[in-house]
Amino acid sequence: MSVSPEHFVDLLQLGKSYGETRALSDLTLHIKRGEFLTLLGPSGSGKSTTLMMLAGFEQPSEGRILCNGQDITGLPADQRNFGVVFQGYALFPHMTVAQNIAYPLKVRKVAQADINERVGRMLERVGLAGKGGRNIKQLSGGQQQRVALARALIFEPPLLLLDEPLSALDRRLRQEMQVELARMHKEFGTTFVFVTHDQEEALALSDRVAVFNHGRLEQLGTPQEVYERPGSRFVANFLGDTNLLSVGDISRRDDALVCSYQSRPLWITQGVQQPLPAADGQSWLAIRPEHVDLQPLAQAGNGNGVVAQMQHLTYLGTHVNVDLRTPDAQPIALRIPVSHPLLNSLEPGQPYWCSWSKEHGHLLTH
Repeated sequence: MSVSPEHFVDLLQLGKSYGETRALSDLTLHIKRGEFLTLLGPSGSGKSTTLMMLAGFEQPSEGRILCNGQDITGLPADQRNFGVVFQGYALFPHMTVAQNIAYPLKVRKVAQADINERVGRMLERVGLAGKGGRNIKQLSGGQQQRVALARALIFEPPLLLLDEPLSALDRRLRQEMQVELARMHKEFGTTFVFVTHDQEEALALSDRVAVFNHGRLEQLGTPQEVYERPGSRFVANFLGDTNLLSVGDISRRDDALVCSYQSRPLWITQGVQQPLPAADGQSWLAIRPEHVDLQPLAQAGNGNGVVAQMQHLTYLGTHVNVDLRTPDAQPIALRIPVSHPLLNSLEPGQPYWCSWSKEHGHLLTH
């Protein structure tokens, strides 16, 4: 199999089994040099298994791993020269901050003068200047995370592997460290492969997102592609709230697809060139809540929309989540700003017109 020069690491038909349990199946994934790639999925989806095989801590049951075109499938972890940041940081509690960061250089027998200079420079770059002499136990969670990142980057690895590194932090610290990770990625120019189950992290940080489900790669694309154009109901739901309408009678008209929901035609201009589903197959129209507008029933028109009865409001400061139900009990979720003209007059049990533009619907067939 030929490998593109732009690919830094190639995972080719990887599979992994633990006894009778299949953890990963038929994964082919090409990692570009310098990109921030996120492996996203729920627990047990295969994302961490993929990272562990990439790091060399696990051996694949089948398939190959190439780096710069060279087969490294059987190469031990300590010979791959990749940086790794674990979920629990794995810092040495008996060492100072500077000693923890210096450890990879000590192992590589770098001269002490060079170590001192590089550690000092790294402490500045990760925002820990003046804290090199501190004990690890004296640091906050966010500071320990910075030490782990500094230690993983100090020897200038070509690839940094991060296994859910922000999951132990509270929301505010996670958001701060997201900004730091993005800055470090840009500054160091290292290829990052980041594992998370957090959709917001994946969308905020990544050049590309690989979505895993039940041991398989479900979809690969930019954050905007996987969010706005999900390839399946799983991806649509896992990447955030979505409305799914069961539709039928799908046809192609001019530059659009037309489907039917409760005898009402709905128009779609995304994915117009995709093959039409089989007539006896099931299809769904996916619309994100932020793309649905709420209007009085009297303003119902001929465009895309459904009538739905208001059920519940959830105030979230910057916006309000509105939950409704169609006559056939299909849930409809939407978000409106707190300045929406209807907000103060919304009443549970009353019907409203929920509409969206034809550019914001996406047809799914599985």
